[in-house]
Amino acid sequence: MAPPSLDPSTYDSYFDRVVVATDVGADPTGEQPIDSILNAELRPGTLLHFPEGIYKMNSGFRATGRTGNLGITGNRAVIRHGEVEAIHRHTVDRGEYSGTTMMFRIGTSSRPHHGHFVFGGLIFDWAWHENAGMQGLNAFINGQAEIRNIVFHGTHSLGSFANLRVATASPDSVALVDSIDMRGGGLHYIDTINTREERRFDDGPEHPDFGQSWGSTGFTGHPDQQGTTVIRNMVCGPWPDNTVYPRGGTGRKIVSGCTVWNGGGSQIRNNGGDDWEPVDWLDGTDDKEEALNGPYPGSVIENCHVLIDRKPDGVYIAPRGILLQDGPQLVRNCEIEIAFSEAGGAGGTYGIGTRGEGGSAPAGPAVVEDCVITLHEDANAVYVSPYTNSIDFREMQINVVGWNPVSSSALMGGEAPRMDQLTVNTIPNNG
Repeated sequence: MAPPSLDPSTYDSYFDRVVVATDVGADPTGEQPIDSILNAELRPGTLLHFPEGIYKMNSGFRATGRTGNLGITGNRAVIRHGEVEAIHRHTVDRGEYSGTTMMFRIGTSSRPHHGHFVFGGLIFDWAWHENAGMQGLNAFINGQAEIRNIVFHGTHSLGSFANLRVATASPDSVALVDSIDMRGGGLHYIDTINTREERRFDDGPEHPDFGQSWGSTGFTGHPDQQGTTVIRNMVCGPWPDNTVYPRGGTGRKIVSGCTVWNGGGSQIRNNGGDDWEPVDWLDGTDDKEEALNGPYPGSVIENCHVLIDRKPDGVYIAPRGILLQDGPQLVRNCEIEIAFSEAGGAGGTYGIGTRGEGGSAPAGPAVVEDCVITLHEDANAVYVSPYTNSIDFREMQINVVGWNPVSSSALMGGEAPRMDQLTVNTIPNNG
């Protein structure tokens, strides 16, 4: 994991001016808020750099529909929001901080930011207070975005929008999200001072009588996403509403080298789409047909480690491993380890599964290859929804530790999957 630092000289060719925040009055002690500095200095063509220090925000910064390159970088710069005394849903009603819980909002789906966007080298500090945690960045970019080397320190404890939401707005747009540490996870709103109320996610008697903490998700995509989003080297702890959730829209989402664990819902939840153009540094070509035959022909989850070994405080729905929804997808070289299981079937715990809808949005088509699923508890390694276009499993290994399934088919839930070279190892529990 790269340190939370970005050298502004790496990017200065993109910008008309590079401004050091402390040179224009930003307080690096965290006593005085930097809101006026952000509003005065962050205009198109500017990179604003924060030296090492502590910087306080008492309101969110918003830049939507602008055209021109924009950058916010730091050298281990700690960002804190002001004290929150009362919050309802996604708005702070009382406290030093006021307004929306989106700290940096760059573009929206209806008014995306046009141009290059650079963001990173920051530490969002949720550990400084018992009631802390907002959405550090919400970005919708028509162009190129580089978002990297960011630490979210501590546990998100305000039950609102969570750490990071990034999406691209057009087929030729691309966002790289790299080296993000959010291992502290977040709490369900019911366990915070947030007074929001939401619909129940399930009417079953085993579920609590309050709603799901929608949006309290480590990383989130967007329903209108096109283009390519690459999520790389992300470390993500438990969240009440999914953990890494790039699903949305019709673009290509690539999740690579990530480590995720113990979230409610799915640890990684994705979908595919065809509204993307090749990215030279990723595909090695600008020809779409060549890219479709290359390593990233659509949405890909690769080289990830998923762990489910407990249900943490604040997680109220059954944890699952990897969930694939609509559109072409590939999963390869991933390890999923399940040492905690709660129920079976579509709503239970499984390693890799699909969820489709009837009609125009079935799950897949998908290919899963060279993956290892280790089951320490009686759980489905694979669950295939009835509404699945197709899913093929190739060269799969399932390790069953400390218990004996009746047969390999007992490890599968839902529809019968298509398997090519499945190995099942039964391993005694020596612990």
